[in-house]
Amino acid sequence: MLISRVINNNVITAMNEDNKELVIMGLGIAFQKKKGDTVDKSKIEKVFSLENKELTDRLKTLLNKISLEIMSLTEDIINYAMQKTNRKLNESIYISLPDHINFTIERHQQGIDIHNALLWEIKRFYRLEFGIGMEALSIIKERLGVELPEDEADFIALHIVNAQMNENVPEAANITRLIKEILNIRDFATR
Repeated sequence: MLISRVINNNVITAMNEDNKELVIMGLGIAFQKKKGDTVDKSKIEKVFSLENKELTDRLKTLLNKISLEIMSLTEDIINYAMQKTNRKLNESIYISLPDHINFTIERHQQGIDIHNALLWEIKRFYRLEFGIGMEALSIIKERLGVELPEDEADFIALHIVNAQMNENVPEAANITRLIKEILNIRDFATR
């Protein structure tokens, strides 16, 4: 397999035997390499093959700005989510979730944590996904030494819910808000 493009020292693209573009990650996989060089298979840690060309391009852009470590732990979180939900997730989660986690960690390190107004509702209506979010926080703490607030489990849960629905995060948040409003109306009517 030959290198199609060097993105950075740890990320390249290559074409597989079916002429499908792969995004390949590995520590130092592209060090002193250029287009046309042979891929050192012993350095391959992760291989991404997305069906959607736009998502592949977005993934390449994302991999320029986040660490291999964050990408790797996010993939483990996604795999854990698929195992727990027993569902295939929309491949857009490979872009949205690592980007979210990276940005959240950057904000947290600056002392900026965002609170989720829908925390209680998400815990109630998306229990499984919230549990996955809590496990994600444990993985982040274990691997990066960063302890994020519980609200982040909610945001991660929304990413998982959306990936199950093939939607984006605002859509799941809107559905949750709607459920909250319906329950408030019901509670008001029963008083």
